[in-house]
Amino acid sequence: MRGFISVRGARQHNLKNLNFDLPLNCLTVVTGLSGSGKSSLAFDTLYAEGQRRYAETFSPYTRQFLERMQKPDVDQIDGIPPAIAIGQANSVRTSRSTVGTLTEIADYLKMLFPRRATLTCPVCGRDIRKWSPQEIIADTLTRHADTDILVLFEVPFPAATPWEDIPPFLARQGYLRFLWQGVPRRFDAGAPPDYSATARAPFHLAIIQDRLTVAPENKARLAEAL
Repeated sequence: MRGFISVRGARQHNLKNLNFDLPLNCLTVVTGLSGSGKSSLAFDTLYAEGQRRYAETFSPYTRQFLERMQKPDVDQIDGIPPAIAIGQANSVRTSRSTVGTLTEIADYLKMLFPRRATLTCPVCGRDIRKWSPQEIIADTLTRHADTDILVLFEVPFPAATPWEDIPPFLARQGYLRFLWQGVPRRFDAGAPPDYSATARAPFHLAIIQDRLTVAPENKARLAEAL
């Protein structure tokens, strides 16, 4: 049956000719009194048959290194996928242990998600993708034509950096202006009024790399800034 594991005539250990359909792709909890057959059903029937069929897909040479699983006492099982069982007692005792880490599936998921997942902006909901400099230039020329823009980049500074150390450091690299609270300023105009309060913690200073008007004639300058 599609979407189900169909079990007919399960008699493993204390199971009494049990027939049932177990839905796939959902969480199923098996409960019952002690001795009612929970482990016989989950481990000795379902897991044993799923693992046994999976092992049969390997070559005889490979199967000799695998744990041999006996066929459970059951008339018929259909729709069962390869199975993984994690026992109640395991040698790994840490709060970070999960099904993914114990079975090492997490390592494969780490490789799968970056390649197959689609990143989405939590603010606008649009897909996040990698842009080439040429695509950025073309989009900027189209959407912001005839707009005056500032090309900025941020430089990190540790807490309590004296203002006197910043202008010489950036002037040696050819930068004379920065953006402070949305207002362009020159380094030779002195420290911003609230610089001391900002510098109490590590901060980033927005440096103005270029000022230009978005137009085809400035395409080369825009490309150089990017």
